[in-house]
Amino acid sequence: MNIIKILDFIDGIFQEQKDEPILGTLYKIKDEILPFRYIRFTNQIYSNKPVYHFKHHQLKEYKFNDLSKVERKANKEEVRIYNLIKDHVNEVAENND
Repeated sequence: MNIIKILDFIDGIFQEQKDEPILGTLYKIKDEILPFRYIRFTNQIYSNKPVYHFKHHQLKEYKFNDLSKVERKANKEEVRIYNLIKDHVNEVAENND
């Protein structure tokens, strides 16, 4: 009986880790057309609440205390469009220097 409780506990830990976003991965955010890259995890200083940081190249950044606004990983087409925009922004930046 105790072994079942231990296995359930371990399974719960792995499930929580599986639900966490993967650093560097593109995700679809609610009400956004373009995907955002998960760039880092921090904690709020006084409350110690988690803060998930997502960024769309150099254009826009989101910080969430929970993942309810993160719909899913970006699909192949969204990743392709993201890369095209990123390349274009980099090209414009290089030409302006």
